[in-house]
Amino acid sequence: MLVRLKSIGLNVGIIGLSIIVFLLTFFGMKWFADAQVPPTIDVLAAATDLEIGDVVTAADISQKTVYQDDNLDVYIPVGESSALIGGTVALPIRVGQPIFRNAVLAPAGEGTRLSAVLARFPDHSLFPLSLEAKNVVAPDIETFLPGDLIGLTVVMGSRPQPQVTPTPQPEIITGLEISEGEVALTLVTQITPTSDVLTEEDEEAQEREAALARGFPPLAKDLFPEGVRVINIQGLPPKPQSSGDNGDVYPSGDQTGYFTISDQQSEMLILLVPNESRETLSLAIQQSDQVVISLLARGWEETTPGFTYWDFEEMFLSDRQEVLVERNTEEAPAEMPEAVTPVSTLTTPANAETPASPADPNIPTATPNP
Repeated sequence: MLVRLKSIGLNVGIIGLSIIVFLLTFFGMKWFADAQVPPTIDVLAAATDLEIGDVVTAADISQKTVYQDDNLDVYIPVGESSALIGGTVALPIRVGQPIFRNAVLAPAGEGTRLSAVLARFPDHSLFPLSLEAKNVVAPDIETFLPGDLIGLTVVMGSRPQPQVTPTPQPEIITGLEISEGEVALTLVTQITPTSDVLTEEDEEAQEREAALARGFPPLAKDLFPEGVRVINIQGLPPKPQSSGDNGDVYPSGDQTGYFTISDQQSEMLILLVPNESRETLSLAIQQSDQVVISLLARGWEETTPGFTYWDFEEMFLSDRQEVLVERNTEEAPAEMPEAVTPVSTLTTPANAETPASPADPNIPTATPNP
C-alpha cells in the first residue's frame, strides 16, 4: 500500500503531519470555546402556569439549567425544592420560567409581599390570628403550612349582661266604677280554639320555635364552615444549622448571636378572611371563652345551626332513652305459652234427662209407681 502511494508521488509523512495538525487545531479551538462559556447551574422552574395566590405543589416545579451570572441570587437552586413546596405565589409565573425568590412566599423565597395575594382576592383581607392568646386552642405552630384549610369554632359560656335602664310600667286597668247611665268597659279575652290534630307543618314550626328558644349560651358555633386559608405563618422557631467548636448551636441565617425566646416573633397565623367577616371574627375572639382551630380536609357551603348546652341535654336524654329501651327489650324474659284447659270427651245421650236439683221446689219430681 505504501509502495503504491510512493509510486504516485504522495508523501506519507506529509499526510500524517497534516492529520496531526488538524486534530490539534480542532481540540484547541474546542477547548478555547468551552473556556469562554460560563458555568451552568440547575435551578427550579415552573412546570405549569402559576397565578397570584396559588399554593406551590411538587407537580408545579420542574428543573432547568441556566448560566451562572451576576443574578444568580434571584434563582432558587434545585436543592431548595422542599422549602418551596407549600409557598404562595406572589407574582405570576409562566410555564418554563425560572422561579425567582421574590415571586413566592415561602422559606425558599423572600417571605415578604403578603399583600400581593390580595390581587387575586380583592374582597378578602389578611387577618392575623394569634396562637398565643389564652382562649385559643390550636395544634402546635409547626403543624401548619401555608395553604392549609382550617376551621374556627367559637365557644361561649355566658353572654354579657345588658345595661338595664329603669322604665315606668303602665298601670293595668281591671275595671271602672261607672255611674248610672254610663257604659261599662269590659275587657274580653278572645280564646281561639285549637285543634288537637297537628299537621306536619305545625310540628316542624314547633320544632323550629323550640330550637330558637334554646339559642343562648353556653353554645358553640363554626364561624366559617367553608374554611379559611392559611397564607403565612409567623413565629416559627429557627432550625439549628451549625455548631461552633465548643458545641454551641447557632441559628440558621445571617444571625451570629445566641437564639433566645425573646428574639422570636409572636406565633401567628395570617388568614385569608372575607371582608364582611372581619368584625364578626374580631368580636368573637374578644368575647369567646375558647376559639378552637381545626385542620380541615375540605369545607362545606351550608351554614351550621350551632350547638348549645340545651341541645346537648336533649341529645343526651334522647340517646339515654333509646339505649335503655333497647336494653330492657333484650333482657325481657320469653313469653310463656298459654295454659290449655282439658275438655271431656264423654257425650250425653240425646234422650237422657238431666237430674234437677232437689233444692229447687218449683221443679216437679217423678213419683215411682207402687
